[in-house]
Amino acid sequence: MLFGSGCTSIRRWRRAFRLIKVTALLTGCLALPVFSVTAQTATPTSPTLRVLVDGKPPVVLDHNTLTAMPLTRADTPAIHHEPATHWQGVSLEDILQHAGAPSGEQLRGHGMTTIVRITATDHYQVVFSLAELDPMLGNEQVMLADTQDGHPIAKDGPYRIVVPGDKRPARWIRNVTTIEVINSTTPSP
Repeated sequence: MLFGSGCTSIRRWRRAFRLIKVTALLTGCLALPVFSVTAQTATPTSPTLRVLVDGKPPVVLDHNTLTAMPLTRADTPAIHHEPATHWQGVSLEDILQHAGAPSGEQLRGHGMTTIVRITATDHYQVVFSLAELDPMLGNEQVMLADTQDGHPIAKDGPYRIVVPGDKRPARWIRNVTTIEVINSTTPSP
């Protein structure tokens, strides 16, 4: 027994502590190759985008799903702190239709108070009205871009909202992770 009753020997305590440290160090060294092999063999996951529409099941879009959708292009002039750029991606309207958001004749009454909230990895958010995005109403051209000047968006990506008609790129949200369609009807006083 390492520690007997009434043991006051500091040497025994130090020896026991050293034994524990060496055992922990050896255990850690033996486990390290297992963790590094696991990390090396893991397959990289494609970035995903969640689309949530009130009353519908969530839709998760990955790179393959987005590239299968119709391609949209936009050339934007240099505005504010953004250089002139050629963007490619998918129309936000196409993404919303894919997820089952109401559009066209379905947008009336309380549907006219529906908003589209887009969230980035840093929790920055922007909002559009669903009516302003609808081709039969506002027809605002908004794109979920994944390519900038012919290259995948790396620094601020992989997905970024681009609104070519905005005079200032305040709604050009970077690192998009979630798109939500929310009916914002509140009771009248």
